[in-house]
Amino acid sequence: MMKNTQMKTSFIATLMLSLPGTLLIAQEPWVIESPADWNEAQASANGITIEDDTVVLDRAVEGQWMSKWHSWQGMVDSAEVVVDAEIDLFDNKTIEILVDGSDTPFTNAVGTHHDWYGRCMIAILDKNRWVMALRSGINHIEWAGRDAIHIITSKDEGRTWGKLDRWFDGTPIDGMPFEDGATHSEPGLYRMPNGDLVLQFWRTNYSTGTRQIRSTDDGKTWTPDIDRISVVGVTGADDDRVIGTEDWFIDPENPNDVYMAFQYFHYNSQSGTLLARTRDNGKSYKFLSWIGPLANDRNPDSGATFEPAIEYVGNRTIVAVLRHASGNRHTFQSISTDMGRSFSKPVDISDLVNGGVKNGLWQRVRLYKDSNPIFQHGNRLEDYATGKGRLWGFGLHSNGGGYTRKPVVYWSDDDGKTWQGPQLLHGTMHPGTDTGYGDLKRRVDGTFVAATYYANRNSTVADLEQYTFGGERACLMIEADRNGDGSPDAKSGWREIYNGRTVFVQSSLSAPRWRFRLQLQSSDSADSPKIRRLKITPRKSS
Repeated sequence: MMKNTQMKTSFIATLMLSLPGTLLIAQEPWVIESPADWNEAQASANGITIEDDTVVLDRAVEGQWMSKWHSWQGMVDSAEVVVDAEIDLFDNKTIEILVDGSDTPFTNAVGTHHDWYGRCMIAILDKNRWVMALRSGINHIEWAGRDAIHIITSKDEGRTWGKLDRWFDGTPIDGMPFEDGATHSEPGLYRMPNGDLVLQFWRTNYSTGTRQIRSTDDGKTWTPDIDRISVVGVTGADDDRVIGTEDWFIDPENPNDVYMAFQYFHYNSQSGTLLARTRDNGKSYKFLSWIGPLANDRNPDSGATFEPAIEYVGNRTIVAVLRHASGNRHTFQSISTDMGRSFSKPVDISDLVNGGVKNGLWQRVRLYKDSNPIFQHGNRLEDYATGKGRLWGFGLHSNGGGYTRKPVVYWSDDDGKTWQGPQLLHGTMHPGTDTGYGDLKRRVDGTFVAATYYANRNSTVADLEQYTFGGERACLMIEADRNGDGSPDAKSGWREIYNGRTVFVQSSLSAPRWRFRLQLQSSDSADSPKIRRLKITPRKSS
């Protein structure tokens, strides 16, 4: 915005001396907080209005706002940006049953009616189409039973789902349901860089490894791929019988590299969590490092870990959240700063994530960055590469024993140094609740979608449930005019604005004039995000 002596915005100027070889500018914050400030600064608005000291949507689901150019007292190439906003993360929360276990919609090859559905994972194919893998059976785990793996599809980002094992057009999916007379639990569904869908699940039990099947046509046809996954080079273990179905990400700087978390688990023996990498779209896997150490899973003090979640957070850094392998005792976190070649010793974060519940724990986690392309369609690899955005965690919250569990969301704005939450997605906890082993995604309109199983109190019947929440979203972009012609020469890309105060440093936009844009979104049933105040404080330019 051009300087104007009539402007009501408050400025604080600190004059600085000029030293040889260095240009120092006056530190002059650009503050916009009152209706007069917003109206004075506005260059254009579409679907946005000023109301009660805030910028809000004007009866629209999306709006754009742009400021005038602001001239600094010299060249500015970096600044601290502070935005105060009201964004209800869990506005518009809904619960929907996708598959009702009591209806027993699937009967296996020997005539057993399955009444237990869940343990699911979602893959995003494009702007509208999602594919979900899930397990059915007759109990939480039935070692002597005949579990089955299924696929369901959605043409509208999970707003509606088709029937079990039916393609988007309603025709049968070839190779589904997958049933071979054994227990197959916890499907993991991954879309590889070449577009293949890879589906993993336990072969028969904890200690017999992972089977993998593959689709090369977006899930229309499934064929056996690997009878038992072998992770090459696992150090210190008796063999390579790893369990997959865990967490994963695609390296944004090397997008043919897929990083996957596995667990090595021999019941009443050894347990550990490890990181592997595939460079051939899931045809082979190579061991990189132990995330949690290999240890005796029956010894409560051994530090043995199970069920690893991983996410890339920028700067070649990976965050991992793990559960204790010996029952429900601890939640751990570990960090790698060398892209998975090594991990720090797991730290017990149980007290940080207990949610005020005695012995409360966060378990069976999946982690996603706001900017991760597998979290939301349309996310940019360059944003994900820098670790841009909030770190989300979905999983179950347990009281530390038995099946008193609830599906839960946590979030972190400092890459796991601290966690906020939990937000329970299905009411208060009560003894006997069994849930978890699900997934979290975000629609293009900003609505969050979580799916998992939810069982009755004796865990004999379970529904596949879906939880939606949010829909309010706000983003900010800064543009720079270097030659004074009124057109932007460089821009920051969109930055997510969160509830409360969002603070970030914007650099590499060296110019004497800046402006900013706001983008507000809301789903049809959510309220509008509200922007209350914006302050940009320039830094030294040399």
